Amino acid sequence: MKVAILSFYSGLVSRGVETFVSELSARIKDKVELKVYHSEKLPGPGNKLSYLFLDPPSLAIKQFTQKTLEKLSADPPEIIMALNNGWMSLLAKQFCRRHKTKLVLAGFSGIGWDDKVNLRLKPDCFITCTRWQAEWAKRINPRARVETINIGVNTDRFRPEGKKYNHGLKPPVVLVVAGPQKFKRVNLAIEAVSRLPQTSLLVVGEQRPEIKQMGEKLLGRRFKNIQVDYQDLDRVYRAGQVYTLPSGASEAYGISILEGLASGLPVVVNDDPIRRELVGGVGILVDPADLNSYTAGLKIALTNDSKNNREQALKFSWDKISRQYLDLWTALV
Repeated sequence: MKVAILSFYSGLVSRGVETFVSELSARIKDKVELKVYHSEKLPGPGNKLSYLFLDPPSLAIKQFTQKTLEKLSADPPEIIMALNNGWMSLLAKQFCRRHKTKLVLAGFSGIGWDDKVNLRLKPDCFITCTRWQAEWAKRINPRARVETINIGVNTDRFRPEGKKYNHGLKPPVVLVVAGPQKFKRVNLAIEAVSRLPQTSLLVVGEQRPEIKQMGEKLLGRRFKNIQVDYQDLDRVYRAGQVYTLPSGASEAYGISILEGLASGLPVVVNDDPIRRELVGGVGILVDPADLNSYTAGLKIALTNDSKNNREQALKFSWDKISRQYLDLWTALV
């Protein structure tokens, strides 16, 4: 079976989708003829035309997809899994119609416009990360074949035992792993930790200048913002006492939540259906926009017995998830 995964940003950044591609391909490359196609360089910044797929990243993805599909037309794969939405989904759909290739699209960007477009393209299968997303997808297109397969976590790598990152902060340390997007709401974590004397905050990932300034102003020496290579991230988790992600319901998933759980940390996250599904009965669910609630949740986490957290993460092991993808692809062809 020949499978082509189109993932524009793989090898360029290490976010949820790119981690998914790396972990999945590593586990099934010996079981199927799998090739990942990715760009060689990052596009320019996005703008308000992203809704119409006319911003620089969307147009770069369009050009990349056209060139990749032209190469594939000489020897079409049985399955194409296109992961970057917009032009990629549309062009892949046209290709699959011409070549009788099965198209798999995935709801990795979260509930919203991108996935409404994906569902209306009627792929052979639409993948959701959670049951909540699956219910939404069936409302958008009741006839769609929808399968729920979680994004996993590398539980061999992310574990409590092992070397720790030397961040230089005084413990206890609350850890956030997030990008610069406003919906990550890192500002709320800064405000909440500022209400906890003797507690430090370590934010991992590129942040906007105003977020750095806020952290330095409210927390002083209790705040650090660092960037580390993905291969060093497991050491960073071990160096924290609590993990939190203050993103709201628009957060598509939250692989960092699973990495925190796998590392044995108590986690404090937004109370919404997706996060409830990820943390099960072990997470502390709050409304981060309510600073009293958020601060109280962090206080509880700092004294929480986290022995069951890793057990929750083991439900999302990549070995289990890779088998689910193999079974799905086999059924499609």
